Amino acid sequence: MLEKPAMEQVRKIIDDWRVRIEDHPLHQWLVEEDDVPPERKLWFSLYFTNFIMYFRELNIYHIAYQGDAGLDAPRAALTGHADEDMTHSRLFMADFKTLGWDDLLGWKPSEVFHWLFTSQVNEQLRRRTTAITKLYIEAQDPAVRYAVVEAVEACGNALFRHTTRLADRYTARTGRELIYWGQYHLERETGHAVEDEHETVFADMELTAQQRKDAVRLAVRAFELIDEQNSHMLQLAQETLSQGGFDLRRRAHAEPSRAVDAVEREGDYQPGAMWPEGYAFNFWPVDPHPTQRPLVEALRAETDRVAASGVLDFFRTDDLDEGEARLRLALLFMATDTTGTPTVYRHMVPYAFPATPAERAVNRMASRFGSRSKMLYVDWHSLGLDERLDWPVSRTLEFIYLDRATETHRDLRAVVTHHIDVTTDPLLRYWTVVALKKMTATYADAVGSLARSIEDKTGRPLPYLTLKRSPHDLVLEPDPEADAIRFDTWAAAPATVDAARATIEGIAGSIFTRYNRMLDSQRLRDYPEVA
Repeated sequence: MLEKPAMEQVRKIIDDWRVRIEDHPLHQWLVEEDDVPPERKLWFSLYFTNFIMYFRELNIYHIAYQGDAGLDAPRAALTGHADEDMTHSRLFMADFKTLGWDDLLGWKPSEVFHWLFTSQVNEQLRRRTTAITKLYIEAQDPAVRYAVVEAVEACGNALFRHTTRLADRYTARTGRELIYWGQYHLERETGHAVEDEHETVFADMELTAQQRKDAVRLAVRAFELIDEQNSHMLQLAQETLSQGGFDLRRRAHAEPSRAVDAVEREGDYQPGAMWPEGYAFNFWPVDPHPTQRPLVEALRAETDRVAASGVLDFFRTDDLDEGEARLRLALLFMATDTTGTPTVYRHMVPYAFPATPAERAVNRMASRFGSRSKMLYVDWHSLGLDERLDWPVSRTLEFIYLDRATETHRDLRAVVTHHIDVTTDPLLRYWTVVALKKMTATYADAVGSLARSIEDKTGRPLPYLTLKRSPHDLVLEPDPEADAIRFDTWAAAPATVDAARATIEGIAGSIFTRYNRMLDSQRLRDYPEVA
């Protein structure tokens, strides 16, 4: 008997999972004939909003292949499919408004940020979304990426075949069409990774043993994550229905705290210094091995470029009203990245199963970062951003995921995500975090100076922008082997240095572009509400 082509073997495993996911309890509940209105059953997606809206970024940055040179047939096929899928988030926004969810929720912008990025109720969704992103990034080989995309598309098709029945019931009762949850979207969710005319590119593809192993492993993991997420969404949706709506969940999980413990830094922060913030653990490359000195110089060159550009002059003003307006704009543009920082350090930087002292050192480093993000909500309240913006939930979602003015923020998130996950080398992960911390500090110094002036004049607390810290230091169990690791003292291979330099330049360039886009936004009056 002739052996099946390796890709056909992979697709058989995917098809087996396709059958398993079809009868998931969430799907069965969605179409069950009961007295729950269809629009209420769709509440499950309000626990899935981050993934639905982030799906656009997944397709642009992590499924499609980038590059100016022509793509080969497999990469071109996957990229073509991603070009279609990246448009689906806008369909969700259309249905969001049709269903009246702005009025249903009534959440302020700060509550939307907290619900999506820092609330405990959505923590596991953020973990799973990050895990799925990692699968795409790990699957650089188009044969392997095809398997991951095929798995996720199979899950999407199964879901939308069930929600279409809900959408039909809703339309029959109200006369209003749902394009995301209904037939329009289903026709574009084929359940496959590429369009029909491109299936032959992959159907008879021969794989190496390693390609087949990776394709099966990552595809199965995608199914497992989505199966787990479906079960969790079912639980959360049924709890919300039992509670009579989102009022209780809003109080418990959407409203951020307006007060946090914060203290001034006592000599452990030196504005303008090459390594501005002192830590009680090994972090900054203060004594680099000769092979790593070019990386320190690359960072220095990037910070000098920022200083010479004049971009930081935006934060130099003595006028109180103008100073507050500039801080409001800066905080608005910082909010998505800042509130998303805990997810980066909890679920993206660490190794799932660290196997060496160096990997444990990376995990311990990551556990110490990201805790300041909750201070942002205090600054947000002090600067009156909720009242000035007065945005419905849908407008805040558009700002975060779709606005032209915030495209550079999404570019930065993609750059950071890629450089973290494209490698398992702890030295490269270390330099990714160093570059991120150093370049953000370069801008934070200028913002902090203005914020301290505003805080002194108004008496309103601005702990995040003034760079205060928590008085509660994280206490970790001792790990002498990991704590002794000094990444900067390692001899780095030329290829590692080149990769780290590319990381530094990519992160620095993206942050620089982001701040310049903020200045353009002020000039263009994209957000007159905060002026």
